[in-house]
Amino acid sequence: MHDRQQQFIEETLRLVEQAVGSSRLAFYSVDDDDNLCEFVCRDVPDELQRRYLVEMHAKDPLHVRRLSVWPRPVAWLDEVAAAVAPDDLGAYCDFIHHYGTVETAEMVFRQNGRITAGMSLMWTARDMRPTPAHGRIMAGLQRYIAFNLPSWFRPVRSLPGERMGGAFRLTAREAEVARLVCCGRTNQDIALCLGIGLATVKTHLIHIFEKTGVETRAGLAARLTATG
Repeated sequence: MHDRQQQFIEETLRLVEQAVGSSRLAFYSVDDDDNLCEFVCRDVPDELQRRYLVEMHAKDPLHVRRLSVWPRPVAWLDEVAAAVAPDDLGAYCDFIHHYGTVETAEMVFRQNGRITAGMSLMWTARDMRPTPAHGRIMAGLQRYIAFNLPSWFRPVRSLPGERMGGAFRLTAREAEVARLVCCGRTNQDIALCLGIGLATVKTHLIHIFEKTGVETRAGLAARLTATG
Protein backbone atom coordinates (compact mmCIF):
# COMPACT_ATOMS: atom_id res chain seq x y z
CA MET A 1 0.00 0.00 0.00
CA HIS A 2 1.63 3.26 -1.11
CA ASP A 3 1.71 6.47 0.95
CA ARG A 4 -1.01 8.35 -0.96
CA GLN A 5 -3.35 5.36 -0.76
CA GLN A 6 -2.71 5.10 2.99
CA GLN A 7 -3.42 8.81 3.38
CA PHE A 8 -6.68 8.56 1.44
CA ILE A 9 -7.85 5.64 3.57
CA GLU A 10 -6.93 7.35 6.85
CA GLU A 11 -8.81 10.49 5.78
CA THR A 12 -11.78 8.33 4.81
CA LEU A 13 -11.80 6.67 8.24
CA ARG A 14 -11.82 10.08 9.93
CA LEU A 15 -14.72 11.18 7.73
CA VAL A 16 -16.74 8.06 8.58
CA GLU A 17 -16.06 8.42 12.30
CA GLN A 18 -17.22 12.04 12.29
CA ALA A 19 -20.32 11.24 10.23
CA VAL A 20 -21.67 8.18 12.05
CA GLY A 21 -19.88 8.19 15.41
CA SER A 22 -18.22 4.76 15.28
CA SER A 23 -14.95 5.16 17.16
CA ARG A 24 -13.43 1.87 15.96
CA LEU A 25 -12.87 1.43 12.24
CA ALA A 26 -10.88 -0.95 10.08
CA PHE A 27 -10.38 -0.68 6.32
CA TYR A 28 -8.99 -3.75 4.58
CA SER A 29 -8.22 -5.12 1.15
CA VAL A 30 -9.67 -8.41 -0.09
CA ASP A 31 -7.62 -10.64 -2.37
CA ASP A 32 -9.20 -12.86 -5.01
CA ASP A 33 -9.37 -15.77 -2.56
CA ASP A 34 -11.43 -13.58 -0.18
CA ASN A 35 -8.60 -13.26 2.34
CA LEU A 36 -8.51 -9.99 4.28
CA CYS A 37 -5.20 -8.10 4.20
CA GLU A 38 -3.55 -4.66 4.29
CA PHE A 39 -5.50 -3.42 7.31
CA VAL A 40 -5.64 0.27 8.20
CA CYS A 41 -7.22 0.59 11.64
CA ARG A 42 -8.47 3.43 13.79
CA ASP A 43 -8.69 2.83 17.57
CA VAL A 44 -8.93 -0.96 17.17
CA PRO A 45 -7.11 -2.78 20.01
CA ASP A 46 -4.19 -4.84 18.72
CA GLU A 47 -5.34 -7.89 20.67
CA LEU A 48 -8.82 -7.67 19.13
CA GLN A 49 -7.35 -7.62 15.63
CA ARG A 50 -4.94 -10.49 16.33
CA ARG A 51 -7.63 -12.69 17.85
CA TYR A 52 -9.98 -11.90 14.99
CA LEU A 53 -7.43 -12.93 12.36
CA VAL A 54 -6.33 -16.06 14.18
CA GLU A 55 -9.53 -17.34 15.82
CA MET A 56 -12.69 -15.50 14.90
CA HIS A 57 -12.75 -14.53 11.22
CA ALA A 58 -14.40 -17.82 10.23
CA LYS A 59 -17.25 -17.12 12.66
CA ASP A 60 -17.76 -13.49 11.61
CA PRO A 61 -21.31 -13.03 10.27
CA LEU A 62 -20.08 -9.96 8.36
CA HIS A 63 -17.06 -11.57 6.70
CA VAL A 64 -16.85 -10.86 2.97
CA ARG A 65 -17.30 -14.55 2.18
CA ARG A 66 -20.79 -14.30 3.66
CA LEU A 67 -21.48 -10.86 2.21
CA SER A 68 -20.57 -11.86 -1.35
CA VAL A 69 -24.26 -12.63 -1.95
CA TRP A 70 -25.64 -9.84 0.26
CA PRO A 71 -27.72 -7.54 -1.96
CA ARG A 72 -26.65 -4.23 -0.38
CA PRO A 73 -23.22 -2.63 0.12
CA VAL A 74 -23.88 -1.99 3.83
CA ALA A 75 -24.79 -4.76 6.26
CA TRP A 76 -25.56 -4.74 9.99
CA LEU A 77 -24.86 -7.63 12.32
CA ASP A 78 -28.54 -8.00 13.24
CA GLU A 79 -29.51 -8.22 9.56
CA VAL A 80 -27.29 -11.20 8.76
CA ALA A 81 -27.46 -13.02 12.11
CA ALA A 82 -30.22 -15.40 11.03
CA ALA A 83 -27.98 -16.90 8.33
CA VAL A 84 -25.23 -17.87 10.81
CA ALA A 85 -25.03 -21.01 12.93
CA PRO A 86 -26.15 -20.15 16.50
CA ASP A 87 -22.90 -21.39 18.06
CA ASP A 88 -20.80 -19.27 15.69
CA LEU A 89 -23.00 -16.23 16.24
CA GLY A 90 -22.84 -16.62 20.01
CA ALA A 91 -19.07 -17.02 20.01
CA TYR A 92 -18.62 -13.99 17.77
CA CYS A 93 -20.93 -11.78 19.83
CA ASP A 94 -19.13 -12.82 23.02
CA PHE A 95 -15.84 -11.96 21.34
CA ILE A 96 -16.78 -8.42 20.26
CA HIS A 97 -18.57 -7.69 23.55
CA HIS A 98 -15.43 -8.74 25.44
CA TYR A 99 -13.64 -5.83 23.77
CA GLY A 100 -16.44 -3.36 24.42
CA THR A 101 -18.10 -3.37 20.99
CA VAL A 102 -21.88 -3.00 21.25
CA GLU A 103 -22.81 -2.63 17.56
CA THR A 104 -21.09 -3.40 14.29
CA ALA A 105 -21.69 -2.97 10.58
CA GLU A 106 -19.79 -3.56 7.38
CA MET A 107 -19.34 -1.61 4.16
CA VAL A 108 -18.09 -3.51 1.12
CA PHE A 109 -16.70 -2.17 -2.14
CA ARG A 110 -16.80 -4.06 -5.42
CA GLN A 111 -14.90 -3.86 -8.66
CA ASN A 112 -16.13 -5.91 -11.61
CA GLY A 113 -18.66 -7.61 -9.35
CA ARG A 114 -16.12 -8.85 -6.78
CA ILE A 115 -15.58 -7.47 -3.28
CA THR A 116 -12.08 -5.97 -3.32
CA ALA A 117 -12.19 -3.94 -0.10
CA GLY A 118 -14.29 -3.41 2.98
CA MET A 119 -14.66 -1.37 6.12
CA SER A 120 -15.67 -2.59 9.57
CA LEU A 121 -17.50 -0.05 11.74
CA MET A 122 -17.67 -0.71 15.48
CA TRP A 123 -19.50 1.28 18.12
CA THR A 124 -18.49 1.03 21.77
CA ALA A 125 -20.49 1.88 24.89
CA ARG A 126 -18.98 5.38 24.92
CA ASP A 127 -20.26 6.09 21.39
CA MET A 128 -23.73 7.29 20.52
CA ARG A 129 -25.72 4.26 19.37
CA PRO A 130 -26.43 4.30 15.62
CA THR A 131 -29.92 5.21 14.43
CA PRO A 132 -31.77 4.67 11.12
CA ALA A 133 -30.50 8.11 10.12
CA HIS A 134 -26.94 6.85 10.52
CA GLY A 135 -27.81 3.96 8.24
CA ARG A 136 -28.85 6.38 5.51
CA ILE A 137 -25.67 8.41 6.02
CA MET A 138 -23.60 5.24 5.74
CA ALA A 139 -25.27 4.32 2.46
CA GLY A 140 -24.33 7.73 1.08
CA LEU A 141 -20.77 7.45 2.38
CA GLN A 142 -20.42 4.02 0.81
CA ARG A 143 -21.37 5.42 -2.60
CA TYR A 144 -18.93 8.32 -2.16
CA ILE A 145 -16.05 6.04 -1.13
CA ALA A 146 -16.85 3.49 -3.86
CA PHE A 147 -16.78 6.27 -6.47
CA ASN A 148 -13.38 7.58 -5.34
CA LEU A 149 -11.70 4.32 -4.39
CA PRO A 150 -10.61 3.18 -7.89
CA SER A 151 -8.50 6.34 -8.24
CA TRP A 152 -6.49 5.43 -5.14
CA PHE A 153 -6.79 1.71 -4.67
CA ARG A 154 -5.43 -1.27 -6.57
CA PRO A 155 -7.14 -4.61 -5.82
CA VAL A 156 -4.91 -7.17 -4.14
CA ARG A 157 -4.31 -10.45 -5.92
CA SER A 158 -3.98 -13.69 -4.02
CA LEU A 159 -0.65 -15.45 -3.97
CA PRO A 160 -1.26 -19.14 -4.68
CA GLY A 161 1.46 -21.53 -3.61
CA GLU A 162 1.82 -22.90 -7.13
CA ARG A 163 2.73 -19.51 -8.61
CA MET A 164 5.10 -18.62 -5.79
CA GLY A 165 6.72 -22.04 -5.80
CA GLY A 166 7.28 -21.86 -9.53
CA ALA A 167 8.76 -18.37 -9.43
CA PHE A 168 10.94 -18.68 -6.33
CA ARG A 169 11.13 -22.43 -5.60
CA LEU A 170 9.29 -22.01 -2.31
CA THR A 171 8.10 -25.15 -0.60
CA ALA A 172 4.36 -25.53 0.05
CA ARG A 173 4.84 -24.52 3.70
CA GLU A 174 7.03 -21.54 2.78
CA ALA A 175 4.32 -20.41 0.34
CA GLU A 176 1.72 -20.59 3.14
CA VAL A 177 3.94 -18.53 5.44
CA ALA A 178 4.62 -15.99 2.68
CA ARG A 179 0.91 -15.59 1.93
CA LEU A 180 0.14 -14.94 5.60
CA VAL A 181 2.95 -12.39 5.82
CA CYS A 182 1.42 -10.59 2.84
CA CYS A 183 -1.94 -10.58 4.67
CA GLY A 184 -0.33 -8.66 7.53
CA ARG A 185 -0.05 -11.54 10.01
CA THR A 186 2.62 -11.46 12.72
CA ASN A 187 4.98 -14.37 13.32
CA GLN A 188 2.91 -15.38 16.34
CA ASP A 189 -0.29 -15.29 14.28
CA ILE A 190 1.32 -17.44 11.59
CA ALA A 191 2.48 -19.98 14.17
CA LEU A 192 -1.05 -20.25 15.57
CA CYS A 193 -2.68 -20.41 12.13
CA LEU A 194 -0.40 -23.18 10.87
CA GLY A 195 0.09 -25.04 14.14
CA ILE A 196 3.87 -24.68 14.11
CA GLY A 197 6.41 -23.20 16.49
CA LEU A 198 7.53 -19.59 16.45
CA ALA A 199 11.12 -20.65 15.77
CA THR A 200 9.92 -22.65 12.76
CA VAL A 201 8.14 -19.58 11.38
CA LYS A 202 11.35 -17.56 11.71
CA THR A 203 13.33 -20.29 9.94
CA HIS A 204 10.82 -20.34 7.07
CA LEU A 205 11.09 -16.56 6.77
CA ILE A 206 14.89 -16.73 6.54
CA HIS A 207 14.57 -19.19 3.66
CA ILE A 208 11.79 -17.15 2.00
CA PHE A 209 13.82 -13.93 2.16
CA GLU A 210 16.86 -15.71 0.71
CA LYS A 211 14.88 -17.23 -2.16
CA THR A 212 13.00 -14.04 -3.04
CA GLY A 213 15.98 -11.72 -2.61
CA VAL A 214 14.33 -9.34 -0.13
CA GLU A 215 15.17 -8.26 3.40
CA THR A 216 11.85 -7.04 4.83
CA ARG A 217 8.22 -8.14 5.06
CA ALA A 218 7.15 -5.11 3.02
CA GLY A 219 9.68 -6.03 0.36
CA LEU A 220 8.35 -9.58 0.31
CA ALA A 221 4.77 -8.39 -0.19
CA ALA A 222 5.84 -6.09 -3.02
CA ARG A 223 7.89 -8.82 -4.72
CA LEU A 224 5.21 -11.49 -4.53
CA THR A 225 2.39 -9.15 -5.56
CA ALA A 226 4.38 -8.07 -8.61
CA THR A 227 5.10 -11.70 -9.47
CA GLY A 228 1.50 -12.85 -8.88
